[in-house]
Amino acid sequence: MFVKTHKCASTTVQNIFLRYGYTHNLTFALPSQGNYLGNPGHFKASMIPERLMPNSGKVDIFAVHTRLNPPEHARVLHNDTLWITIVREPSALFESLFNFFRLDTGYGFDLSEFSTRPLSELASFPRYGDKFGRNQMLFDFGFPENLSVTELRRAIEDLDKLFDLVMIAEYLDESLVFLQHLMCWSPHDTVVFAKNARRQEVKPTLSPETQQVLRELNSADVLLYNHFLARHRQAVFEFGVQRMADEVAALRGLRNEYYEDCGAREVQGRDVALRYKEYSGLVSGYVIGNNSDQNCLLLSMPELPLVDTIKHHHRMLLIVDELS
Repeated sequence: MFVKTHKCASTTVQNIFLRYGYTHNLTFALPSQGNYLGNPGHFKASMIPERLMPNSGKVDIFAVHTRLNPPEHARVLHNDTLWITIVREPSALFESLFNFFRLDTGYGFDLSEFSTRPLSELASFPRYGDKFGRNQMLFDFGFPENLSVTELRRAIEDLDKLFDLVMIAEYLDESLVFLQHLMCWSPHDTVVFAKNARRQEVKPTLSPETQQVLRELNSADVLLYNHFLARHRQAVFEFGVQRMADEVAALRGLRNEYYEDCGAREVQGRDVALRYKEYSGLVSGYVIGNNSDQNCLLLSMPELPLVDTIKHHHRMLLIVDELS
């Protein structure tokens, strides 16, 4: 179970799970269309179409966007499922969310004005499309925005107990090392090309004042993030700082080998050279020279075309299962 949080490098991590499931003929939780199963409403098992559900009523991998609802998610997952998610520093997350989804159309002003507006005004804006807004991680994890301090601490404790691994976007390669060991995978399984990440030249530079306002606006997410960042740092210490550095270096070296072997190069996400266009022109896409290599193709694919590819493969598996 991978809870795909918005704008937390989650599409990059999702690619790992989708590729692994595809190459190992595993089953997936999938919607009829798109890449959401719940959100803004909480997930319910009935959201998965019957024609896409295995006869067992259980799936091997859940890795599309959802809004966390553990009892309902557990209904479609095996008892030994590992629960994984990823978090990101909240002011950076909110900036990315705001600019990627053009939340200025709802607010009526851009981020540069946030430091001049009362916090009460900023907090009063409704979620854009009922999905996107302040304390986005807490929302994706299924909680309401306005928890008391006691309720928030209890929510964080519950999430800590639920998840086997909470990855940190700012320490993605270290988190991938932890993922590899948790899943008992090969380093090759956790090689991935960054997905849905905006190009550096289109990212704005926020003033310290704006960053502080964003942290205050997303104060619940700050507590959530700080908790799991501390957990991550403790885990690195217990794993071994030098051992972690060595394994991160090996992973990065392996990724570079895949770039070379696939003949991969980054282009703008809507570049005419791309076989599969990205959702936005703000992000990078990948042109590969080795189109005959299935793994290279899966590594380079954007989320939506990859989900469609997975869905077709998943249907074929279900047909074979019914005939056997």
